[in-house]
Amino acid sequence: MKYLTLFIICLGLTSPHVFAKKVALLISGYGNETQGKISYDLEELAQTYLVLHNHNLELDIVTPKGGEVVVKTNKDNLVYIQKFKGLAFHKLQNTHSAKQAIKQSYDALFIVGGDGAMFDLPFDSATQNFINQFIEQQSPIAAVCHGPAALVNLKRPDGRYFVTGKKVNSFTQIEEQAFNAELLDKFPFSLEEKLIERGAIFVKNSPMMPYIAVDGTLITAQNPMSVAKAAEALLLKLGISPKQRTPFKDEATFELITQAKSNGAAVISIELAKDKTRYDLNYLGLYAFYAYRLAQTQEQKIQELTLKAEIANIFKHPKLSQSLINAYLEKQLIKEAEQAYQVFRLDFPNDKSIALLENKINSYK
Repeated sequence: MKYLTLFIICLGLTSPHVFAKKVALLISGYGNETQGKISYDLEELAQTYLVLHNHNLELDIVTPKGGEVVVKTNKDNLVYIQKFKGLAFHKLQNTHSAKQAIKQSYDALFIVGGDGAMFDLPFDSATQNFINQFIEQQSPIAAVCHGPAALVNLKRPDGRYFVTGKKVNSFTQIEEQAFNAELLDKFPFSLEEKLIERGAIFVKNSPMMPYIAVDGTLITAQNPMSVAKAAEALLLKLGISPKQRTPFKDEATFELITQAKSNGAAVISIELAKDKTRYDLNYLGLYAFYAYRLAQTQEQKIQELTLKAEIANIFKHPKLSQSLINAYLEKQLIKEAEQAYQVFRLDFPNDKSIALLENKINSYK
Protein backbone atom coordinates (compact mmCIF):
# COMPACT_ATOMS: atom_id res chain seq x y z
CA MET A 1 0.00 0.00 0.00
CA LYS A 2 2.91 2.36 0.82
CA TYR A 3 4.28 1.92 -2.69
CA LEU A 4 0.89 2.51 -4.29
CA THR A 5 0.59 5.83 -2.43
CA LEU A 6 4.04 6.93 -3.58
CA PHE A 7 3.22 5.88 -7.15
CA ILE A 8 0.03 7.96 -7.16
CA ILE A 9 1.91 10.98 -5.76
CA CYS A 10 4.55 10.67 -8.46
CA LEU A 11 1.89 10.59 -11.14
CA GLY A 12 0.48 13.84 -9.78
CA LEU A 13 -2.90 12.31 -9.02
CA THR A 14 -2.66 13.55 -5.48
CA SER A 15 -0.24 15.59 -3.41
CA PRO A 16 1.08 15.33 0.11
CA HIS A 17 0.74 19.14 0.37
CA VAL A 18 -2.64 20.74 -0.32
CA PHE A 19 -2.39 24.52 -0.47
CA ALA A 20 -5.54 26.44 0.45
CA LYS A 21 -6.65 29.14 -1.94
CA LYS A 22 -6.40 32.65 -0.58
CA VAL A 23 -9.07 35.36 -0.90
CA ALA A 24 -8.92 39.02 0.04
CA LEU A 25 -12.08 40.50 1.54
CA LEU A 26 -12.02 44.24 0.82
CA ILE A 27 -14.13 46.48 3.07
CA SER A 28 -14.48 50.21 3.55
CA GLY A 29 -12.48 51.80 6.34
CA TYR A 30 -14.52 55.00 6.19
CA GLY A 31 -16.71 54.56 9.27
CA ASN A 32 -15.88 55.55 12.82
CA GLU A 33 -17.58 55.47 16.23
CA THR A 34 -19.53 58.69 15.58
CA GLN A 35 -20.29 57.94 11.94
CA GLY A 36 -20.96 54.23 12.18
CA LYS A 37 -23.74 54.03 9.60
CA ILE A 38 -21.43 55.08 6.79
CA SER A 39 -19.08 52.10 6.93
CA TYR A 40 -18.78 48.55 5.68
CA ASP A 41 -21.76 46.21 6.11
CA LEU A 42 -20.94 43.80 8.94
CA GLU A 43 -23.70 41.32 8.01
CA GLU A 44 -22.44 41.12 4.42
CA LEU A 45 -18.88 40.60 5.62
CA ALA A 46 -19.94 37.96 8.15
CA GLN A 47 -21.96 35.91 5.66
CA THR A 48 -19.20 36.09 3.06
CA TYR A 49 -16.53 35.13 5.57
CA LEU A 50 -18.49 32.16 6.92
CA VAL A 51 -19.35 30.75 3.48
CA LEU A 52 -15.74 30.98 2.28
CA HIS A 53 -14.26 29.84 5.61
CA ASN A 54 -16.44 26.72 5.44
CA HIS A 55 -14.52 25.78 2.30
CA ASN A 56 -11.12 26.05 4.00
CA LEU A 57 -10.04 29.20 2.18
CA GLU A 58 -7.41 31.46 3.69
CA LEU A 59 -9.03 34.87 4.23
CA ASP A 60 -7.55 38.33 4.80
CA ILE A 61 -9.62 41.42 5.56
CA VAL A 62 -8.30 44.48 3.72
CA THR A 63 -9.13 48.18 4.10
CA PRO A 64 -7.63 51.17 2.25
CA LYS A 65 -5.49 52.33 5.18
CA GLY A 66 -5.39 49.17 7.30
CA GLY A 67 -5.64 48.91 11.05
CA GLU A 68 -8.71 48.78 13.27
CA VAL A 69 -12.22 49.39 11.94
CA VAL A 70 -15.48 50.14 13.71
CA VAL A 71 -17.44 46.97 14.62
CA LYS A 72 -21.17 47.37 15.09
CA THR A 73 -22.94 45.54 17.92
CA ASN A 74 -26.61 46.05 16.99
CA LYS A 75 -26.88 42.57 15.41
CA ASP A 76 -24.95 40.63 18.05
CA ASN A 77 -28.07 38.57 18.78
CA LEU A 78 -27.71 36.86 15.39
CA VAL A 79 -26.00 33.48 15.69
CA TYR A 80 -23.94 33.94 12.53
CA ILE A 81 -22.67 37.34 13.69
CA GLN A 82 -21.53 35.74 16.94
CA LYS A 83 -19.84 32.95 15.02
CA PHE A 84 -18.10 35.39 12.68
CA LYS A 85 -16.84 37.54 15.54
CA GLY A 86 -15.54 34.43 17.26
CA LEU A 87 -13.52 33.59 14.15
CA ALA A 88 -12.43 36.98 12.85
CA PHE A 89 -12.89 39.77 15.41
CA HIS A 90 -9.11 40.00 15.76
CA LYS A 91 -8.82 40.60 12.02
CA LEU A 92 -11.12 43.63 12.29
CA GLN A 93 -8.84 45.04 14.96
CA ASN A 94 -5.89 44.92 12.57
CA THR A 95 -6.95 44.82 8.92
CA HIS A 96 -4.38 44.69 6.13
CA SER A 97 -3.84 47.94 4.27
CA ALA A 98 -4.16 47.96 0.49
CA LYS A 99 -0.42 48.70 0.28
CA GLN A 100 0.32 45.63 2.39
CA ALA A 101 -2.16 43.44 0.52
CA ILE A 102 -0.80 44.28 -2.92
CA LYS A 103 2.43 42.51 -1.94
CA GLN A 104 0.53 39.32 -1.14
CA SER A 105 -0.62 36.63 -3.56
CA TYR A 106 -4.40 36.13 -3.71
CA ASP A 107 -6.54 33.88 -5.87
CA ALA A 108 -9.64 36.09 -5.76
CA LEU A 109 -11.11 39.32 -4.41
CA PHE A 110 -14.45 39.85 -2.69
CA ILE A 111 -15.55 43.49 -2.26
CA VAL A 112 -18.08 43.86 0.57
CA GLY A 113 -20.73 46.56 0.45
CA GLY A 114 -21.98 49.12 2.92
CA ASP A 115 -22.40 52.87 2.38
CA GLY A 116 -18.76 53.52 3.25
CA ALA A 117 -17.71 51.78 0.03
CA MET A 118 -18.98 54.82 -1.87
CA PHE A 119 -16.54 57.15 -0.10
CA ASP A 120 -13.12 55.52 0.04
CA LEU A 121 -12.87 52.45 -2.20
CA PRO A 122 -13.24 54.31 -5.56
CA PHE A 123 -10.84 57.12 -4.63
CA ASP A 124 -8.00 55.60 -2.60
CA SER A 125 -5.09 55.13 -5.01
CA ALA A 126 -3.57 52.14 -3.19
CA THR A 127 -6.95 50.39 -3.13
CA GLN A 128 -7.47 51.04 -6.83
CA ASN A 129 -4.00 49.64 -7.58
CA PHE A 130 -4.79 46.59 -5.47
CA ILE A 131 -8.03 45.87 -7.34
CA ASN A 132 -6.35 46.52 -10.68
CA GLN A 133 -3.91 43.72 -9.91
CA PHE A 134 -6.79 41.22 -10.00
CA ILE A 135 -8.02 42.69 -13.28
CA GLU A 136 -4.59 42.40 -14.89
CA GLN A 137 -4.24 38.79 -13.71
CA GLN A 138 -7.83 38.01 -14.78
CA SER A 139 -8.54 36.69 -11.28
CA PRO A 140 -12.13 36.43 -10.05
CA ILE A 141 -13.65 39.55 -8.49
CA ALA A 142 -16.97 39.62 -6.62
CA ALA A 143 -18.58 42.88 -5.48
CA VAL A 144 -21.88 43.14 -3.64
CA CYS A 145 -24.41 45.87 -2.87
CA HIS A 146 -22.36 49.13 -2.77
CA GLY A 147 -19.14 47.18 -3.36
CA PRO A 148 -19.22 47.75 -7.16
CA ALA A 149 -18.51 51.42 -6.39
CA ALA A 150 -14.88 50.32 -6.08
CA LEU A 151 -14.89 49.42 -9.79
CA VAL A 152 -16.29 52.56 -11.42
CA ASN A 153 -12.98 54.39 -11.95
CA LEU A 154 -10.84 51.45 -13.03
CA LYS A 155 -9.69 51.31 -16.65
CA ARG A 156 -8.27 48.68 -18.96
CA PRO A 157 -4.94 49.15 -20.78
CA ASP A 158 -6.81 50.41 -23.87
CA GLY A 159 -8.34 53.26 -21.83
CA ARG A 160 -11.86 51.86 -21.59
CA TYR A 161 -13.48 51.53 -18.19
CA PHE A 162 -13.27 48.04 -16.72
CA VAL A 163 -17.08 47.71 -16.46
CA THR A 164 -17.73 48.87 -20.05
CA GLY A 165 -19.75 46.25 -21.90
CA LYS A 166 -20.02 44.00 -18.84
CA LYS A 167 -23.27 42.83 -17.25
CA VAL A 168 -23.12 44.47 -13.86
CA ASN A 169 -25.43 44.69 -10.86
CA SER A 170 -25.40 46.70 -7.61
CA PHE A 171 -27.69 48.32 -5.06
CA THR A 172 -30.19 50.08 -7.31
CA GLN A 173 -31.23 53.71 -7.40
CA ILE A 174 -34.77 52.76 -6.32
CA GLU A 175 -33.34 50.96 -3.29
CA GLU A 176 -31.14 53.98 -2.51
CA GLN A 177 -34.14 56.30 -2.54
CA ALA A 178 -36.13 53.96 -0.30
CA PHE A 179 -33.48 53.11 2.28
CA ASN A 180 -30.73 55.73 2.00
CA ALA A 181 -32.67 58.92 1.30
CA GLU A 182 -30.83 60.80 4.06
CA LEU A 183 -27.47 59.93 2.52
CA LEU A 184 -28.12 60.62 -1.16
CA ASP A 185 -26.90 64.22 -0.96
CA LYS A 186 -23.71 63.01 0.74
CA PHE A 187 -22.88 60.28 -1.77
CA PRO A 188 -20.22 61.30 -4.31
CA PHE A 189 -22.30 59.74 -7.11
CA SER A 190 -25.30 57.54 -7.83
CA LEU A 191 -23.93 54.01 -8.13
CA GLU A 192 -26.39 52.65 -10.69
CA GLU A 193 -26.16 55.79 -12.81
CA LYS A 194 -22.36 55.86 -12.63
CA LEU A 195 -22.06 52.23 -13.73
CA ILE A 196 -24.34 52.92 -16.70
CA GLU A 197 -22.38 56.10 -17.48
CA ARG A 198 -19.20 53.99 -17.53
CA GLY A 199 -20.75 51.75 -20.18
CA ALA A 200 -21.88 48.83 -18.01
CA ILE A 201 -24.92 46.80 -19.00
CA PHE A 202 -26.86 47.25 -15.77
CA VAL A 203 -29.09 44.28 -14.89
CA LYS A 204 -31.27 44.04 -11.79
CA ASN A 205 -34.15 42.44 -9.95
CA SER A 206 -37.06 44.26 -8.35
CA PRO A 207 -36.22 46.20 -5.15
CA MET A 208 -35.01 44.12 -2.18
CA MET A 209 -35.00 40.92 -4.17
CA PRO A 210 -31.71 39.00 -4.58
CA TYR A 211 -29.89 39.06 -7.89
CA ILE A 212 -26.41 38.01 -9.04
CA ALA A 213 -24.81 38.95 -12.35
CA VAL A 214 -21.85 36.98 -13.68
CA ASP A 215 -19.77 38.20 -16.61
CA GLY A 216 -16.53 36.32 -17.12
CA THR A 217 -14.51 36.59 -13.93
CA LEU A 218 -16.68 39.42 -12.54
CA ILE A 219 -19.52 38.69 -10.10
CA THR A 220 -21.78 41.49 -8.88
CA ALA A 221 -24.78 41.24 -6.56
CA GLN A 222 -27.65 43.60 -5.85
CA ASN A 223 -28.18 43.76 -2.10
CA PRO A 224 -27.46 42.04 1.24
CA MET A 225 -29.89 39.26 0.38
CA SER A 226 -27.61 38.24 -2.50
CA VAL A 227 -24.33 38.04 -0.58
CA ALA A 228 -24.10 34.35 0.36
CA LYS A 229 -24.94 33.24 -3.17
CA ALA A 230 -22.34 35.66 -4.55
CA ALA A 231 -19.76 34.00 -2.29
CA GLU A 232 -20.79 30.61 -3.69
CA ALA A 233 -20.51 31.97 -7.24
CA LEU A 234 -16.95 33.01 -6.37
CA LEU A 235 -16.23 29.49 -5.14
CA LEU A 236 -17.24 28.13 -8.53
CA LYS A 237 -14.84 30.54 -10.22
CA LEU A 238 -12.12 29.11 -7.98
CA GLY A 239 -13.01 25.59 -9.08
CA ILE A 240 -14.64 24.69 -5.75
CA SER A 241 -18.09 23.10 -5.52
CA PRO A 242 -20.18 24.84 -2.82
CA LYS A 243 -21.17 22.60 0.06
CA GLN A 244 -24.74 22.05 1.17
CA ARG A 245 -25.58 24.51 3.95
CA THR A 246 -28.51 25.94 5.88
CA PRO A 247 -29.37 29.34 4.37
CA PHE A 248 -29.04 32.40 6.58
CA LYS A 249 -32.48 33.49 7.81
CA ASP A 250 -32.63 36.65 5.71
CA GLU A 251 -31.51 34.67 2.68
CA ALA A 252 -34.16 31.99 3.30
CA THR A 253 -36.82 34.66 3.79
CA PHE A 254 -36.22 36.21 0.40
CA GLU A 255 -36.00 32.80 -1.24
CA LEU A 256 -39.48 32.23 0.19
CA ILE A 257 -40.70 35.52 -1.26
CA THR A 258 -39.24 34.51 -4.61
CA GLN A 259 -41.21 31.26 -4.44
CA ALA A 260 -44.38 33.18 -3.55
CA LYS A 261 -43.96 35.46 -6.54
CA SER A 262 -43.87 32.41 -8.82
CA ASN A 263 -46.26 30.03 -7.06
CA GLY A 264 -48.68 32.27 -5.21
CA ALA A 265 -48.75 34.13 -1.90
CA ALA A 266 -50.17 31.10 -0.06
CA VAL A 267 -46.69 29.53 -0.26
CA ILE A 268 -45.61 31.91 2.53
CA SER A 269 -48.20 30.67 5.01
CA ILE A 270 -47.63 27.05 4.01
CA GLU A 271 -43.87 27.18 4.57
CA LEU A 272 -44.10 29.17 7.80
CA ALA A 273 -46.56 26.61 9.14
CA LYS A 274 -43.95 23.90 8.50
CA ASP A 275 -41.05 25.67 10.21
CA LYS A 276 -41.21 29.33 11.17
CA THR A 277 -37.75 29.24 12.74
CA ARG A 278 -36.06 29.08 9.32
CA TYR A 279 -37.14 32.62 8.47
CA ASP A 280 -36.72 36.17 9.72
CA LEU A 281 -40.23 37.60 10.20
CA ASN A 282 -38.86 41.12 10.57
CA TYR A 283 -37.43 40.94 7.06
CA LEU A 284 -40.73 39.53 5.86
CA GLY A 285 -42.56 42.48 7.38
CA LEU A 286 -40.02 44.94 5.98
CA TYR A 287 -40.54 43.56 2.50
CA ALA A 288 -44.33 43.73 2.79
CA PHE A 289 -44.20 47.32 4.03
CA TYR A 290 -42.04 48.65 1.18
CA ALA A 291 -42.56 46.44 -1.87
CA TYR A 292 -46.00 47.71 -2.92
CA ARG A 293 -44.84 51.34 -2.79
CA LEU A 294 -41.69 50.54 -4.77
CA ALA A 295 -43.45 48.51 -7.47
CA GLN A 296 -43.01 50.12 -10.90
CA THR A 297 -46.01 48.79 -12.87
CA GLN A 298 -49.66 48.18 -12.10
CA GLU A 299 -49.16 44.46 -12.59
CA GLN A 300 -46.35 44.50 -10.04
CA LYS A 301 -48.48 46.51 -7.62
CA ILE A 302 -51.27 43.97 -7.79
CA GLN A 303 -48.84 41.14 -7.07
CA GLU A 304 -47.20 43.03 -4.20
CA LEU A 305 -50.61 43.89 -2.72
CA THR A 306 -51.46 40.17 -2.64
CA LEU A 307 -48.17 39.41 -0.90
CA LYS A 308 -48.66 42.31 1.52
CA ALA A 309 -52.07 40.96 2.55
CA GLU A 310 -50.69 37.45 3.09
CA ILE A 311 -47.79 38.69 5.18
CA ALA A 312 -49.95 41.10 7.20
CA ASN A 313 -51.93 38.09 8.44
CA ILE A 314 -48.70 36.61 9.82
CA PHE A 315 -46.54 39.57 10.83
CA LYS A 316 -48.72 41.75 13.03
CA HIS A 317 -47.57 45.37 13.09
CA PRO A 318 -49.75 48.52 13.06
CA LYS A 319 -47.69 50.27 10.38
CA LEU A 320 -47.91 47.28 8.07
CA SER A 321 -51.67 46.94 8.62
CA GLN A 322 -52.18 50.65 7.95
CA SER A 323 -50.15 50.41 4.74
CA LEU A 324 -52.33 47.48 3.64
CA ILE A 325 -55.51 49.49 4.18
CA ASN A 326 -54.09 52.47 2.31
CA ALA A 327 -53.01 50.26 -0.58
CA TYR A 328 -56.50 48.80 -0.87
CA LEU A 329 -57.97 52.30 -0.93
CA GLU A 330 -55.51 53.38 -3.59
CA LYS A 331 -56.74 50.49 -5.73
CA GLN A 332 -60.39 51.37 -4.98
CA LEU A 333 -60.83 48.02 -3.21
CA ILE A 334 -63.17 49.43 -0.58
CA LYS A 335 -64.58 46.13 0.66
CA GLU A 336 -61.09 44.72 1.20
CA ALA A 337 -60.05 47.95 2.96
CA GLU A 338 -63.01 47.69 5.32
CA GLN A 339 -62.18 44.07 6.14
CA ALA A 340 -58.54 44.93 6.79
CA TYR A 341 -59.70 47.83 8.97
CA GLN A 342 -61.83 45.52 11.12
CA VAL A 343 -58.83 43.22 11.61
CA PHE A 344 -56.73 46.29 12.48
CA ARG A 345 -59.21 47.31 15.20
CA LEU A 346 -59.08 43.84 16.74
CA ASP A 347 -55.31 43.58 16.59
CA PHE A 348 -54.55 47.12 17.75
CA PRO A 349 -57.59 48.38 19.72
CA ASN A 350 -55.69 51.26 21.33
CA ASP A 351 -53.99 52.55 18.21
CA LYS A 352 -54.45 56.29 17.66
CA SER A 353 -54.98 55.81 13.92
CA ILE A 354 -58.32 53.98 14.23
CA ALA A 355 -60.53 57.06 13.87
CA LEU A 356 -58.37 58.50 11.08
CA LEU A 357 -58.54 55.26 9.10
CA GLU A 358 -62.31 54.99 9.55
CA ASN A 359 -62.79 58.53 8.25
CA LYS A 360 -60.52 57.82 5.32
CA ILE A 361 -62.45 54.69 4.35
CA ASN A 362 -65.76 56.56 4.63
CA SER A 363 -64.45 59.26 2.32
CA TYR A 364 -64.06 56.63 -0.42
CA LYS A 365 -67.68 55.48 -0.19
